[in-house]
Amino acid sequence: MKHKYEIVKEKIINWAINGKYKPHEKIPTESEMMDLFQVSRHTIRRALSDLSSENYLYRIQGSGIYMSDFKQNESYLKKYKNVGVLTTYISNYIFPDIIGGIEDTLYDNSYSLLLSSTRNNMMFENRNLNNLLAHKVDGIIIEPTKSAYQNPNMGYLNNLIEQNVPFITINSAYPQIEVPSLCVNDFKGGQIAAECFFNLGHKNIMGIFKVDDLQGVYRMNGFISECQKNDVLLDQDQIITYLSEETDSVLPGKIKRVINKNEHPTGVFCYNDEIAFMVVNIAHSLDLKVPEDISVIGFDDSQISKIMNPRLTTITHPKQRMGIDAAKLIIKLVNNNNKFSKSDSILYEPELIVRDSTAPID
Repeated sequence: MKHKYEIVKEKIINWAINGKYKPHEKIPTESEMMDLFQVSRHTIRRALSDLSSENYLYRIQGSGIYMSDFKQNESYLKKYKNVGVLTTYISNYIFPDIIGGIEDTLYDNSYSLLLSSTRNNMMFENRNLNNLLAHKVDGIIIEPTKSAYQNPNMGYLNNLIEQNVPFITINSAYPQIEVPSLCVNDFKGGQIAAECFFNLGHKNIMGIFKVDDLQGVYRMNGFISECQKNDVLLDQDQIITYLSEETDSVLPGKIKRVINKNEHPTGVFCYNDEIAFMVVNIAHSLDLKVPEDISVIGFDDSQISKIMNPRLTTITHPKQRMGIDAAKLIIKLVNNNNKFSKSDSILYEPELIVRDSTAPID
């Protein structure tokens, strides 16, 4: 649990980060802050003392307390530059490979890494962006949270742009702002999956997509586009959508309801390999065999896809390559004073990896 003075410090630092008080602008008095934060004078003085030593504030005798231009202070300049990395998740699925690529490349170039995650929650994104900015990072690599939605944290990102702090995005992008992004061609991935089913003779197919992230929306659109191209019209049961927080609670029931029908789909394309693993397990619980009764395709070519039984047919994701490329790009932008062009963005072309979870229809 944080001490009261630490909470006060965070709030005052937030004033600096968000530009509520500009450099060399006077901030409220000790008494005013006591009323504002509902704490004692001792707490305020402890917070102000720390902030003064950290070069966020300075005092003018008889005049008051002022916000420092802390980024111009010599003590701010460090031997090693800092890069913040903010992803939706850290320790599971494909994220260790992405982060490993970033970390190795940054360390090889004498950059330090500040790592945090949002758990695909916009409130946590807000908190972590605030923390990263408080650490005075030289550049940031961001995986957008719930990228299909209007982002309430756009103020932080605009503040980065105004302060000329380089940042890039991975796996998705913010449509409202122009910064370099490193993404998979998710639309094409959806097309490839549908095309695979059609080449195997499947017509009664289904797609499962997470729709609070643009990756899922693009994969869904690519899948539907390829179905339309092949004169296959999908009804509402053949496209299952879900939100991040529904993955474990709502989604399994939706899947079971559809594949438990007499005329169940013979091919299922899944948002990622984790969902494909869920589908295979549900199919087995219903005494359906994969791929004899149902063919399944995932996305990401994760470790899960290689150890499943049957081994999973899936669409590639560059993972470690994306991490390496992201780290190289943010270093380039830091060294070049954030000068970038459209050619700095990378769109990785996906490929189909055929394994044992797909087969021609009987």
